[in-house]
Amino acid sequence: MINEGNNTVVIIGAGPAGLTAAYELSTRSSKRIIVIEADSQVGGISKTVDYKGNKIDIGGHRFFSKSDWVLNWWQKFLPILAPEDEVVATYHNRQKTIKIDQRASPDRPHMLIRPRKSRIYYNKKLFEYPIKLNLNTLLKIGLWKSIKILFSILYSRVFPRKEEQSLEDFYVNRFGYELYSTFFKDYTEKVWGKKCTEISAEWGRQRVKGLSLRKIIRHYLTTLFYPSKQSFASEETEQTLTEYFLYPQCGPGQLWETVASKCIENGVEIRLNQVVDSIDFMSGQVCGATCTNLVTRERELIRCQDIISTMPVRNLVRSMNGVVPNAIRNIASDLEYREFLIVGLLLDELVLKDKNGLDVKDNWLYIQEGDVKLGRVQLFHNWSPYMVAEKGKYWIGAEYFCQKGDDLWTLSETDLTALAIEELSRIGIIDRSKVLDSTVVKMPKAYPSYVGSYNEFSKVKTYFNSISNLYLIGRNGTHRYNNQDHSMLTAKEAVDNLINKVTDHSNIWAVNTEMIYNEELEA
Repeated sequence: MINEGNNTVVIIGAGPAGLTAAYELSTRSSKRIIVIEADSQVGGISKTVDYKGNKIDIGGHRFFSKSDWVLNWWQKFLPILAPEDEVVATYHNRQKTIKIDQRASPDRPHMLIRPRKSRIYYNKKLFEYPIKLNLNTLLKIGLWKSIKILFSILYSRVFPRKEEQSLEDFYVNRFGYELYSTFFKDYTEKVWGKKCTEISAEWGRQRVKGLSLRKIIRHYLTTLFYPSKQSFASEETEQTLTEYFLYPQCGPGQLWETVASKCIENGVEIRLNQVVDSIDFMSGQVCGATCTNLVTRERELIRCQDIISTMPVRNLVRSMNGVVPNAIRNIASDLEYREFLIVGLLLDELVLKDKNGLDVKDNWLYIQEGDVKLGRVQLFHNWSPYMVAEKGKYWIGAEYFCQKGDDLWTLSETDLTALAIEELSRIGIIDRSKVLDSTVVKMPKAYPSYVGSYNEFSKVKTYFNSISNLYLIGRNGTHRYNNQDHSMLTAKEAVDNLINKVTDHSNIWAVNTEMIYNEELEA
C-alpha cells in the first residue's frame, strides 16, 4: 500500500521526544502526522511497566527541568497537586511561572511533589549522595581513608591532569583519585562495561558540568543553615543537588500515555508494533518510509514530506538504502549502546534500615560494591505510593547494565531473578525468604555510549545536518545521553524548524551543550 504524502510527517518513535514532536506539530500545523513505534506501548524508556498492579519505572525518571517551557508543558497533561505541608515553601523560586493547582482532585491523574533522596551503598554502609564531606561521612570511611581522600583532593588541585582525554581524567581533576576510586569508579564501569580510562571525558562534561567539590560543600552548608533555599527547579541549583522533583502518581508512562491520547484526539496516527525498515530519498531529501507490522508482517510505504527520527543513529543509517557515504556509515556502524534490565521484586520487608531502625526513604541506591554485578536498586514504593499494588509491601527493582548477547542479557528470567536475590541478600539489602513475587524487564539500547567511534561523531552530525527535511531528536536520535526534558527540547526545536522551514538544524544538536541544560550526575 502506498500513501501519497505531500503534507505527511512521519515520526519514528513514541518516546518523550517523538510524542512531544507529535503533539506540538498537531497543535501548530494541519499536517498529517504518523508516529511509528516498535513497542506495544508508548513512552520508550520512559514507559511504565505494570506487573500485577506493581509498576516499574525503567531506570527511574525524576521530573525536573531548568526549562520553564518543559515544566509548564508537563502540567498541560498532569496538574501538580499541591500538598498541605511545608514542602510548598520550596516552590518560591518558580512561583511566577509554575502554577500549582490547589483545586486538583486526588482522584484525577496528577503530579506528585516528591522529596529527592539517593545514596551510595558502599561497604554495606549508606553514604549521602552527592558525597557530603561531613563528620558522619568521614567516620564511616575511616580515619586513614579520609586522610588519603583529603590529600588526594589537594594533590589534584595542585597537579591536575592537563589533558582530560578519559572519564577518569575528568573525575580525578574534580574529586581526586582516592574519592573517585572509592565512590565513582566501580559503578561507572558497571554502567558502561568499560574502564573509565576507555570512556570519553565528553560524557563527564555533558552529565556533570557545573558540579564541583566546591559546589557540593556550598550546597551542604546552604541546606544545613537555610533549608528553604532549595527547590525542585531552581536556576541557582545544579540539578544533581535538587531536593524535590515532580512525579506522575503512577509512573512516567502515565504522562506519556496521556500525551498520546491528546495526540490521537488531534488527529495523530500512532501505530504500535511497527518498525521502519527503510527510508527513501529523492534529490538528497527524504521522501518516504517503509514500515513492517511486527504482528501481521505486512509492509507499507508511507510517502512523506518530512521525517522526525528518534531511532538509534546506527539503525537509521542502515535503513537509508546505501545513500550514506561509506565514511559516515562506518562511523555509525561502530557506535556503541548499552542495554539495561531490571528485576522487580515484591517483598514483605527490607533488611536494610536507616538510623533508628526506620525504613529507608531513598528513591534509589547506587551500588558501589565491587563484588556484585548489581548497579542500582530502585525503591518504587518511595517514588509514589501508587507504584505498589498492596499497601505495606515493598516493591524494588534490581538494575543491571549489560550488552546485548552477553552473559547477563542472555540469562533466563529464572536465573536473573536468582542472581538478583542472591546479590541483594549477600550485601545485606533483603532477606531472600521475604521475596513474594518477581518479574524481569529488558530495555535494549537504553544508553548511547561515549566509546567506539564516538570521537568522530561530529562528522555524522554534519552529514545529517545537510538533509534539511530529516530531523534527528531524542536520546538515541542524537546519540546523546539526555534526560527526558532535553529530549523534549530537541523535539521542540525540530518542530520550530519544520514549521518555519529552517534548513540548518544545529539548534537541535545544541540542546544540552550549554550550562543551563545541566543534567543529573549519574555516576
